[in-house]
Amino acid sequence: MRKLTPLTSVHALFDWSKSHDPSLAAYRLLGGYQAFNDIRKKTSLEPLLDQIEQSMLTGKGGANFPTHRKMRLMLAQGGDRKILVVNGSEHEPGSLKDRYLIENVPHKVLEGALIAAHAVKANEIVVAINEGSSDAVTSFRNALQELLSNPDIDFSGISITVQTVPEIYIVGEETALLETLEGKTPLPRSKPPFPIQEGLHGLPTLVQNVETVAHLPFIFSAGAASYRALGRNGNGVTLCTLGKEFINPGVYEIPLGTSIREVLYEWGRGLQNGTAIKCVQPGGPSSGFLSSSDFDAPLDAKALGQYGSALGCAVIRAYSVNECMVQRIGEIMHFFAETSCGQCPRCRMETNMLDTIVKQVLAGKGTPKLLDKVEDVIKLATGQGICSLIGMPVAPIRTGLCLFYDEFLAHLENRCTCCTTRNEPQRVGQGIEGSQHDRPA
Repeated sequence: MRKLTPLTSVHALFDWSKSHDPSLAAYRLLGGYQAFNDIRKKTSLEPLLDQIEQSMLTGKGGANFPTHRKMRLMLAQGGDRKILVVNGSEHEPGSLKDRYLIENVPHKVLEGALIAAHAVKANEIVVAINEGSSDAVTSFRNALQELLSNPDIDFSGISITVQTVPEIYIVGEETALLETLEGKTPLPRSKPPFPIQEGLHGLPTLVQNVETVAHLPFIFSAGAASYRALGRNGNGVTLCTLGKEFINPGVYEIPLGTSIREVLYEWGRGLQNGTAIKCVQPGGPSSGFLSSSDFDAPLDAKALGQYGSALGCAVIRAYSVNECMVQRIGEIMHFFAETSCGQCPRCRMETNMLDTIVKQVLAGKGTPKLLDKVEDVIKLATGQGICSLIGMPVAPIRTGLCLFYDEFLAHLENRCTCCTTRNEPQRVGQGIEGSQHDRPA
């Protein structure tokens, strides 16, 4: 994984100009744990949540739900035991940001987790890390041991444990993650009750993404206004993963509000093969496609939603003008069919049927009426699943059909100019990387 110097001068998460050292000593020299030590003295917790609200921080695991709202719900829960689960499972294909944080700035993650736990009166922290990220697991365990051995940082009354979780896509869903942490088959739970009401081992549980908690030390040391000022739209920053198709792949801390065009060409430096970019998915495989005419759209969850896309966990996937988008959409549909846990009949039906439709198009079988079936399938499944996976294929296939309808027709008529092999969907299911496709046993 490349360690890249961010292109901004002030950083909430990384500042490689000052230190590349993940140790506790190096982190303390940069003011680490001072924010936690300061808020630890505060018994009134609502002002802490007000600060998070003023920062405009949202969840960085994909949903972009306002962080303060989730935390207020957790604070309102009673009971002697409450748990914070820090979700570092990171199963979204192509995403590297969470393991990058855990590996390179583990103490920022730990301090953020302690701040969050104190703010909601949680007395247990469980950090879940993808078992395939061995370097991240080692780095975090070393950091935790340093923290436990340091008497200057008082977090008495809060226990911290680390658990590794398997490389199965559905484990990233928060209730499936809780099932995994309990040693059960990773299947999403029906809601309600929500995890905040009845989560890990039946206790009130707040699940937050690794990156989400890692923003908290800066917010409480520099202030909410300073955090928001880091963004071009006044909403702070986010980590983006640029894939290996870019000249400069890697994880970047990017101001929210930066245009997609600037991300692609200033940060990523364009495609390695030197071709123009046809389209992009700004939020991973479940996000809608943006054509080159929309590259001035800002990197912002609300704004991207207006384009039929999403920020998600900010995995930026760019596609060359030479690529067949029917094949790429086929790979995405196949991925979601393979990763469905199979618990919900409508989800199994939807993901498999969308996969089958695109495979038929790639094989040149059918007429344009075949494409009309896509909306029929989506309507049958809408609102029917236990978790959000049932909606994952919708944006990419809807926007894909809208933008690349002529390419679908070309395949049906055996005249696609982008494919070297006709009528053979050889790459379907092979282009999505960064996550295991296995269903839970």
